[in-house]
Amino acid sequence: MPDAKTDTPKPAVFPFGRKALIVYLAFLSAFVPLTTDLYLPALPSMVEVFNTTPQIANFTLSFFMLFFAVSMLLWGPFTDRYGRKPILYTGLAIYIIGSFICIFAFSIWVLIFGRILQAIGSGAIQSVSMAIVKDCFEGEQMERVLVWIQTLVIVAPMLAPIIGAQLLYFTAWQGLFVFLCGCAVIATLAALMLKETLTNPTEGSAFKSLGRVGYVLSHKGYRTLLLIFSMMCMPVMSFLSTSSFVYINLFGLTEQQYSYFFAFNGCFAMLAPIAYMHILRKLPRQLFITTCFISVAVAGVAVLFFGSTSPFAFALLYVPVTFFGSAVRPAGTMLVMTQLDTDNGTVGSLFGCIALLFGSISMLLCSLDWPVLTWAVGVISLFTGLACLILWTIASRLKVFRM
Repeated sequence: MPDAKTDTPKPAVFPFGRKALIVYLAFLSAFVPLTTDLYLPALPSMVEVFNTTPQIANFTLSFFMLFFAVSMLLWGPFTDRYGRKPILYTGLAIYIIGSFICIFAFSIWVLIFGRILQAIGSGAIQSVSMAIVKDCFEGEQMERVLVWIQTLVIVAPMLAPIIGAQLLYFTAWQGLFVFLCGCAVIATLAALMLKETLTNPTEGSAFKSLGRVGYVLSHKGYRTLLLIFSMMCMPVMSFLSTSSFVYINLFGLTEQQYSYFFAFNGCFAMLAPIAYMHILRKLPRQLFITTCFISVAVAGVAVLFFGSTSPFAFALLYVPVTFFGSAVRPAGTMLVMTQLDTDNGTVGSLFGCIALLFGSISMLLCSLDWPVLTWAVGVISLFTGLACLILWTIASRLKVFRM
């Protein structure tokens, strides 16, 4: 456990105080889960609207995650060079433009293009939010802030499908993207009151600032933990990309019923960071993280063999993946972020980038012709849990990172 520090954020960072800053950072971090999950209830019907296939419709998810991940490689170093606020403004502008394109999309490919712009903008927003966390907080306080931000962020994917399903009572699928555009406008207005938190910008050209990615990746401890905890994004993303088709097409539920099952799993994802902060973090970190990886692998086996029997079975058997996958995130994020003491923007954005790259791979795997879609979720959860367990055990014994 890192030494506790009591540093507080700079008083002038946000005019409404520390708690408001945390809420705003969580709101910025929630753009990705909101953008991916809000329209999930409408995804099966959009297949019919655009006269396409579920596999191509899933590109609106997988391409979003892919371009979001890649864009973070650029935005992270740029935030360390040019500042947090300019990159935040740029990202929000790109996101709003992408949202307008989605609203007026007349084909699935135009929609995918709009989603790509949303992804690029989201990459900048996410990079800035993670950099500000590391700028303003340290030690145990940063861990607590990460827990609360991740808890609030987890509420977003839990509520997003419910909000999306309810909005579909009053509007077509385009109204969901109007909602997302409104969120970006609110974030922009709040950004006007945010103070710059970068105090020591990197020197040199934009091209040279990208070279900091290589410097950060050269750190063995960071690189190892980056791989391990980024892979844990795969089970979650496989669930996101298949859940609407599993519940609506396979089990025959309505869009509203689907949102409730989705929220059921979301509740455990929300409770996990809270349980970690109050109970699980008191366990030996080695034991706790090992237990999380084993639980995800075992749950993957259960989903693989029994997940297709009923919507209740699928939801219940996926609970361990949801809970332990979310519980390990604060500890994993803290370990990754504290391996280096410099390049805050690059460290955070690279972590988000690689995690989402693995998530995109899992989504592309889910687009394959599986006999039953629940098999995809089970297989990915099983092999991710096993791979993380093996790598974590080896790295811990070799002591390649600092605890």
